[in-house]
Amino acid sequence: MKHRIIATITTLLALTFSMPAWAAGSHYVGLGAGAINLGNGLNKKAVFGSYLQIGHHFSEYFGAEVRLGATASQTSNLPAPAKRRMDFVAHYLKPQYPFTTNLTGYALIGFAVVHTTYQPTGGTKQSKNRIGYAYGLGLDYQLNDDYSAGIEWSHMLSKPKNTAATISTNFKGLEASLFTAAVRYHF
Repeated sequence: MKHRIIATITTLLALTFSMPAWAAGSHYVGLGAGAINLGNGLNKKAVFGSYLQIGHHFSEYFGAEVRLGATASQTSNLPAPAKRRMDFVAHYLKPQYPFTTNLTGYALIGFAVVHTTYQPTGGTKQSKNRIGYAYGLGLDYQLNDDYSAGIEWSHMLSKPKNTAATISTNFKGLEASLFTAAVRYHF
């Protein structure tokens, strides 16, 4: 998984810095963090998570973005004590609308590649890779020419079909709802 993440970051950076002249706009990188509700199909539990975002505004109304993120390991008591964790790469198209010169609203539409793990206390660690839709809404406030800050809600993947009887032996993955804040550097 680490090799895939490093390869993805390297590819994204190469693409970001080699944009053709027609793609006049601004690049940005940012860090986001907040509460991520991990759902296993039986319950949801909030855990801290963060992500690195790399993006480009093609115009004041449209952009694209890639995020690389992870959550902390989290212990849940339902259906039995177990640890959960999620690593993700999300790819978004970003329609946006400038409400004022400093405040922009945006939507996120795309897909996510997610690696999740589940380990019951005293049990075997299981992992599952899933690819599915991702979407969200947010607000971004331009602090100055170089920095902006924002808040957003987003969601990745559909509800997994885990059951209390089979989650310890046949883990089907996790879904995530994210409530985050981010700071971005524009160049």
